Amino acid sequence: FILFAVRLRACDLCLIQKKPHLFEPSIVCPPPFYLSIVIGSAEGLVKRSVSFYKEPSSTMDSLSSNQDQDLSPIVIKGYKYFNAETKENMLIKGIDYYPRPNLGRLNINNVDFFTEKYRHIWERDIPQFQALGANAIRLYSVDPNNDHSAFMCALNAAGIYVLVELASGNCPHCAISELEAPYCYPKYLKIRGEKIIREFSKYSNTLAFSAGNEVNHFVPMGSKPQWNAPCLKKFVRDMRAYTAQCVSSSSMRHVPVGLIMADSDRDENTLYYNCQNGDDDLEPAEWYGINTYVYCNANFTNFDESGGFKLLAESFESYNYSIPVLLTEFGCLSKSFPTVDGYQGQRSFHQAEWLGLPGIQNEFAGGFAFEYSIESENARTPFPFKEFGQQNYGVGYFYPENCNDVTIMCEYNRTPSFYNLKIAFNNAKAENLTIDEFVPDEGRTNRTQCPPHFPPLSNFKWAVDRHRSAQCPKESDVAFTCPRPQTNGAVGVDQGATPLVSFLVLAGLVIITIS
Repeated sequence: FILFAVRLRACDLCLIQKKPHLFEPSIVCPPPFYLSIVIGSAEGLVKRSVSFYKEPSSTMDSLSSNQDQDLSPIVIKGYKYFNAETKENMLIKGIDYYPRPNLGRLNINNVDFFTEKYRHIWERDIPQFQALGANAIRLYSVDPNNDHSAFMCALNAAGIYVLVELASGNCPHCAISELEAPYCYPKYLKIRGEKIIREFSKYSNTLAFSAGNEVNHFVPMGSKPQWNAPCLKKFVRDMRAYTAQCVSSSSMRHVPVGLIMADSDRDENTLYYNCQNGDDDLEPAEWYGINTYVYCNANFTNFDESGGFKLLAESFESYNYSIPVLLTEFGCLSKSFPTVDGYQGQRSFHQAEWLGLPGIQNEFAGGFAFEYSIESENARTPFPFKEFGQQNYGVGYFYPENCNDVTIMCEYNRTPSFYNLKIAFNNAKAENLTIDEFVPDEGRTNRTQCPPHFPPLSNFKWAVDRHRSAQCPKESDVAFTCPRPQTNGAVGVDQGATPLVSFLVLAGLVIITIS
């Protein structure tokens, strides 16, 4: 027997299911659709997958590869990012990504969606990143025991870099805890961090590693950030040491290690993670991220009147920071933002455009807007989230309302704020500057002065030091190159496909086209 299994994208589903409400202006159908042919016999089933592509155009979103080779790694000089091959300055224009469906067993935190198992999820979303004009995404949780090569290579083909979190809330002892230093640094976190570095350093589009997210919020009520900050700094130091060891012994690629703070105790935290006590050059972070929700008044449309955002830039100017700073979450919500197409409080994202101002690029190397999709579990307004909600951060949402990405597949619907962010990213241009031309400002080449009341790492006895680091990867493991897609004209067929399969593919294409 022969069974044709067809999986179509959003436009095709609209036609088949005859749902008029899906034909909203914000839906732009990506050009590729996918056809799977399953040929059955008594001995079993053999599946052949093919992809059909329409010719990309400037008005169409596309998942087709635009990379003839792997993306060049991004490197740091001073407080800016540069392309290692072209040597051009890079402004990070990113989006925070966690594609949590509306219902079902995947509607939880800390799922590693970035594997072959969930290809149907990220394959759906990558064209949206491209349409947005993003050049980077941020991941909050990955499982170091999984293979992420298909996901990373798909992003590589789309020209997108990845910021990877080393810690996670998906298991006990996977992150810096609320205990007082030195007990807040569990040994398994060190093991986990090294595994993730081994896994992701081989991908040329891994932008950076984050050692922790908002650890300063995991302190007892009334405690100061120095309660557990030494644990995070020690973890940064250990991951930098492991990276340096493996770069030296196995030619593993160096990927910078930093961390992400919530925007509280701004001065102390910022200064602490870029300061150095003693002679240990590995102690400070290599980059610094801050989750900051400032500029919440839609009546202010230029930088000089932006209030909190302007004060944020002035704060970092005063620090004379010597490493890159990223706004790892930005884009606060406010009822003052306008209602567009029935959606209330649609953010203008002026601050995304201001990241391209020359003076701002001197303080911030870019940022990640929060976030890609509204999380139905946290939303405080009914589907389809047109009412203003204090947790409705996504620039789009998943439909239908009961989709779970297991039995009922989710599709992505853009909100008007998606287009505002797209325009802002398009207007924000990196400085016309190369790594050879760039000379850091005088006074921004040294580490900051450590704030008082933060004890040196040497004051503690660290239990993790009793545990050996993981072995560095073999040189053969770090020499990774994404496979190039195999195509023949408009149709790409898996290598090894039989003539019968090829015939059925073409026949299926004709039938679908006629219908």
